[in-house]
Amino acid sequence: MTASAASGESAWHQAGYRDAMAGKAVRDNDTLTEWYGTPHVDREDYLSGYTAVQADLCRAATLRAWGEKGRNFPASCDGIANAEQLRQQWQTGMDRASR
Repeated sequence: MTASAASGESAWHQAGYRDAMAGKAVRDNDTLTEWYGTPHVDREDYLSGYTAVQADLCRAATLRAWGEKGRNFPASCDGIANAEQLRQQWQTGMDRASR
């Protein structure tokens, strides 16, 4: 992977960002190596992109909206400190959508 000139962020940062935004769990280095076809993984940059999304995505109002749209609870929010409360907010959204 190489750095992206368009955004100024590395491709690894962007990969972490995309994974978290898609609601995926953090991928391990072996999976990233296989997925992107390169033996070198910039783990720190990948996690930087991933956590950047968590700061925006893993909020009560955002997850209620995800639930209201019928979207699955994002695995990217499972590992944070208040994940259980966020899951409850997501469920509130799901409940509203099913009425």
